[in-house]
Amino acid sequence: MIPDESLVSLSGWGRTTHQLGLVRRPVGDEDLIRVVRSAPQLTIRGAGCSYGDAALPWRGVVLDMTAHRQIVSFDQSSGVIVVEAGAVLGDLVEQTLPLGWILPVLPGTQRITVGGAIASDVHGKNHPGAGSFGQHVVWLSLLRSDGTVEQFSAGQDADGFWATIGGMGLTGVIVSAAIQLQRVETGWAVRRRRRTSSLDETIDALRSLAVQQELDPELHVVAWLDAHAPGRRLGRGVVDQFRPARTVDLPPGAPLVPERRGRRVDRSMRSLPGPGVIRGATIAAASVARWHLSPARDAQLLPLTAALCPLDRAGCWPAAFGRNGLIQYQFAVPAESVAVLLQVLAFLVGRRMTPALTTLKNFGFGTAGPLSFPLPGWTLAVDLPARWLADGGTLRPIDQIVADAGGRIYLAKDAVTEAKLIPRMYPLLPSWQRTQKRLDPEGRLTSALAHRLELLA
Repeated sequence: MIPDESLVSLSGWGRTTHQLGLVRRPVGDEDLIRVVRSAPQLTIRGAGCSYGDAALPWRGVVLDMTAHRQIVSFDQSSGVIVVEAGAVLGDLVEQTLPLGWILPVLPGTQRITVGGAIASDVHGKNHPGAGSFGQHVVWLSLLRSDGTVEQFSAGQDADGFWATIGGMGLTGVIVSAAIQLQRVETGWAVRRRRRTSSLDETIDALRSLAVQQELDPELHVVAWLDAHAPGRRLGRGVVDQFRPARTVDLPPGAPLVPERRGRRVDRSMRSLPGPGVIRGATIAAASVARWHLSPARDAQLLPLTAALCPLDRAGCWPAAFGRNGLIQYQFAVPAESVAVLLQVLAFLVGRRMTPALTTLKNFGFGTAGPLSFPLPGWTLAVDLPARWLADGGTLRPIDQIVADAGGRIYLAKDAVTEAKLIPRMYPLLPSWQRTQKRLDPEGRLTSALAHRLELLA
């Protein structure tokens, strides 16, 4: 085991919540089982990329899984890869893309671990056709809090399997998983961009593309919204669609996979001096520039991972929000609840909290995971400086609007929601709690998120 006896200051990626934790980073299966058996209470942590407090401890030990990052096997004929849970998505893609395979679901960053992707059931920009990450997990190996290891799949203890997918690391320690990859001809993407003049036009464009996405899991779509535009222009934006490029899309002489650049060394930039550079004036200027400088329509060839994972180019993004950090508030509402989108934007603008970044995507059908986030409809994400929130209740009117519409907040990013709304947002919570209790009868798995939102029975 790597020596790690001291208390470490931990936070989520948004840097809004900090906790001291006694971290254990076991190396090898025996060490891992010993830590799990010995810790009275345990919080599982991967790469620490959840925005809020999902991987922060409430009590007990923090189990750092990043030493368990090996590729166990890869069948190049079927595309099934078996990996340890601490493997980072970007490392997998780096290995498999030159061989013509890629993860079928990539979130905004490749820096998360496989275990985190399963526990959060992350989604990409191709959700209407491809679904979420968990739908491509063939099986997963789970270390229960009593030290036993079991394999789960949709056909082998389906309740345990789906409770773990999206289960926020509270059913057990995901040790490894088999994932079905997707074939690609090249490592490039063709981006088609369209600028819109109003929220209605943006919605119409996304609706039209959603129909295509349901038939095509390779079609990725996302819209950036200009939340600073006044009046009827509020919600105008830029709609991007991406599709993995075929060989015929490449110019003569282009390599099938973009040349790898030297991996940038991450700086330990905690925050910029003062309140940060994200202010109302800079947001307004950046929004106007982004909309006006975007061509009305265009097509462009881009590296595939750069197109799908824009956050990987903005590692210092939270630092720009200052010492108090960044709240990313993301919710999903049913397809018929378009009015909620405008209502939420108007609420934020009316309180001088125009988001620094606003993105809108289509969602298709969700999974059988009781705590999995996606539902058929829309998902809106807004980035806000945490210093703008007077207290934890600032965004609760939005929580209520979302819950009243039959929607839900994203647990993997949440930092502000009240526990009382979670049963409404996640009506299958009781069935998840029964399965979670079966898998962890002594209640040793926990987290700050689980405690704050009262997820555990």
